[in-house]
Amino acid sequence: MIDRPSPRRTATRDRLIEAALGVFAEKGVLAATVEEICDAAGFTRGAFYSNFESKDGLCVAVLDTLTAESLDATREAISSLPLATLGEPTTEELVGHAVGVFMRAQRADRAWVLGSAELRLHAARSSTIRSAYRDRVERSTREFVALIEGTAAQLGYELAVPGAAAIDVLNAVFEHGAVGAVIAGEDVAGDVRTAQLGAVLRSLLRPAARRPGASPRGASVGKSIPSEGAR
Repeated sequence: MIDRPSPRRTATRDRLIEAALGVFAEKGVLAATVEEICDAAGFTRGAFYSNFESKDGLCVAVLDTLTAESLDATREAISSLPLATLGEPTTEELVGHAVGVFMRAQRADRAWVLGSAELRLHAARSSTIRSAYRDRVERSTREFVALIEGTAAQLGYELAVPGAAAIDVLNAVFEHGAVGAVIAGEDVAGDVRTAQLGAVLRSLLRPAARRPGASPRGASVGKSIPSEGAR
């Protein structure tokens, strides 16, 4: 029988993860102390150590949470696509729609953007967390690749580069744009960054090899995808 944590314990853990993200964003992982994280969450050190063995253990939990949120946003974007009406929207419309949904669904506030960046830097600096960070990135990359390749195949497309390379490129564009938006005091999900990410994703797609006689996909203009408000 699986020993599931109580709702109260889960809530405590979630608050510590959220507090850590904010403290990491403002001070960096190395400078952040357990006491500061506990104070931000409104808990004692006892609550911290009943949930995490160390600050590095908390870092891994924060990373797992961020990855899960990004995967959820990707699934939401994919589920919004009208896959049953192939031949109507163009590739540009489909990609633009999916990226727009992803950008709105993906959390990208200051704490999320800077906290994510600090965790990446910490993994680069610290050998104690590097292996765990790399393992989780590799695992999440496989999940992202499966989602994108599966959806592209349903639409008659395939990635023009290896899946892991495509995810690296998309992550780089998203993260660079997100940090740039924070610096500029702009919306991370703004039109410019959404358009950039969409353009890069389209450049990574190509029509899949078709059987003789199969009709091409994405060449027609067709109907536009309904707006979110019209769904």
